[in-house]
Amino acid sequence: MYKIILIALIATLAMADVGKVAVVKGDASIERGVKIIKVQNNMGLLKQDVVETAQGRMQMLFNDNTVISLGRESRFIIKEYLYVEDSQKVAATFRIEKGFIKTITGAIGKVMPELFVLETSNTKITPHGTIWSVDVNDENEKYIVLEGRITLAFNDGLDRKVELHAGETASLLKASDGTVKSFKKSKFDKGSVNSKYEKNLEQASAMISEDRAVNYGRIVSSSGNLVMDPSVDGSYDDGNNGHGNDPGGVDTSNPGKGNKK
Repeated sequence: MYKIILIALIATLAMADVGKVAVVKGDASIERGVKIIKVQNNMGLLKQDVVETAQGRMQMLFNDNTVISLGRESRFIIKEYLYVEDSQKVAATFRIEKGFIKTITGAIGKVMPELFVLETSNTKITPHGTIWSVDVNDENEKYIVLEGRITLAFNDGLDRKVELHAGETASLLKASDGTVKSFKKSKFDKGSVNSKYEKNLEQASAMISEDRAVNYGRIVSSSGNLVMDPSVDGSYDDGNNGHGNDPGGVDTSNPGKGNKK
């Protein structure tokens, strides 16, 4: 009887939601075993889910309040995730195979950062109280740190590590066989960040404000609009003249918003 109960408990934990889709805009799907599931707002996420955004964008909120946003044409895998509040039973391993990802660290990355890993084909990234983004394709990887710092460990067996701090960016160029051809670290100009999805810090700031709204415990309505938690002071201006997040993005007739007011 004990073994049966234990097996049932393990199976339940394996199928428990590790987070949810906070907002999806456009087409995105989840590969779950042999099933392909269309992504919907507020749907649960499971360990081993493979998320592909096609022409959509999405934000995911994990149980430790980590917020992960994916840009278009991205492929993201939840390899491992465990979070038990107020305990050391935590672990998070994610993988970005292509596309753009931005992360706002939750409890795991803040309390036990060594147990939070984002993998690319060439590096393993560990955060330290961080907001950072990575843009990945077949030719290169680009890292940008907006707050805190991250540690990059290279997957070449040479035990090489590099730290990037807030205001720093790095570009990794791949050789034809996929190995690292070159790696260059620099500071970025606050006037422009040359990324496919974050063209400048003003735009990045608006996107981060939206992600923080999720990270801080604000909720999302069934239509996908951010709804303020009454316990949080202030109101959120999404740059859409009060009409919510338009499917095509921020309303150009109301620019420069996306901040608390």
